[in-house]
Amino acid sequence: MKIIEKGVLHQSEVFFHIPSEFAKNALYCLHDSGLFHCNDKYVVERDNYSNYLIMLIRRGSMTVRYGDQEFQAPKNTLVFLNCHQPHMYRANENLLFEWFHFSGISSQHYFDFLFEKNGCVFSIENNFVIPECMSQILLMAEKGNINEHFISMNIHKIMYELNEISNESTDIQEKIILKAIAYIESHFNLEINLKELAHYVNLTPFHFSRVFKKYTGYSPYEYVINFRINYAKKLLHNTQLSIKEISIAAGFNSDTHFMTTFKKHTNLTPKQFREIQF
Repeated sequence: MKIIEKGVLHQSEVFFHIPSEFAKNALYCLHDSGLFHCNDKYVVERDNYSNYLIMLIRRGSMTVRYGDQEFQAPKNTLVFLNCHQPHMYRANENLLFEWFHFSGISSQHYFDFLFEKNGCVFSIENNFVIPECMSQILLMAEKGNINEHFISMNIHKIMYELNEISNESTDIQEKIILKAIAYIESHFNLEINLKELAHYVNLTPFHFSRVFKKYTGYSPYEYVINFRINYAKKLLHNTQLSIKEISIAAGFNSDTHFMTTFKKHTNLTPKQFREIQF
């Protein structure tokens, strides 16, 4: 079926399906699907829609907004959206993508699980299973001869593959954070700033800050300060160095700054801490 919609070109197609009661209660079920050729006028923005959406970008790129975050989805990425929440997606250029709306009793849990790990855009550059699953779903939808169990199996396979991709991404991000932490711990007594840290691990400052806090529970600045405070505690407890000497050794730019920061984090002055018996 052809579709007339702003930014959607004439060769685009959309297919509709009404799932059975059994599929609604027991399976992942297909509602509608299509193959869209778009120009840069294509945009969808809505507060809610009663299904979940998967889009596979075959050519071009799109911008996706979900919640308060914005994502870029270039060629060979898959977008997974919970359309019950406010969302927007638009073409950045001439665009070709496959898509389908679906539902199922596990959809919300799977979406939340994957979004927490990876956001809503997944690189499938080296994945061959997901494009094949998409092709199988759209081919069946185009013929109008839907095997709901087969459709559900393919949607579940896509979820499985997205989880595997997320795990690979998690491993990579963990290595990046460990690399940043090693840098902090070997340069803590020098001036360290966010831009410098992000550049060291080849990330933008915004992305680096978000990933760092996700893995450590602290912002990069908080982690540096905490490391300096803990290092100062060791010196206070194990050496006779003066407060001024310890402040310099721990990377503070003045003993006044050191004492203020130390008390803020421990509710004790450095002198009071030194007098504690452990």
